[in-house]
Amino acid sequence: MNKTQKALNMIGLAQRAGKLISGDERVEKAIKNGQAKIIICADDISEKTLSRYQNYSENYNTPMLLPFDSIEMSQALGKKRSICCITDHGITKKFLSYFAESEGKL
Repeated sequence: MNKTQKALNMIGLAQRAGKLISGDERVEKAIKNGQAKIIICADDISEKTLSRYQNYSENYNTPMLLPFDSIEMSQALGKKRSICCITDHGITKKFLSYFAESEGKL
């Protein structure tokens, strides 16, 4: 199983554990409330939405990744989604480890 598939499985697991918030308005609220530990956006979201979430990422000091397209994300979550956030430190750390290993970081 490749790193991308493991990361997709991790967001599915986070959702089942109740540690993932998805959907534009709910993610925005979680970021503003300080619940979001990482923002995960599909790489094919609109420029306007991307810009808005980049601003949230910077203003609320929340890391953001665009590792999947909306089809992959939707399949992992079982519903049509292009943005979500993880609210648990441990799950976030494990999720990030899949990308750090592939890039030789951490």
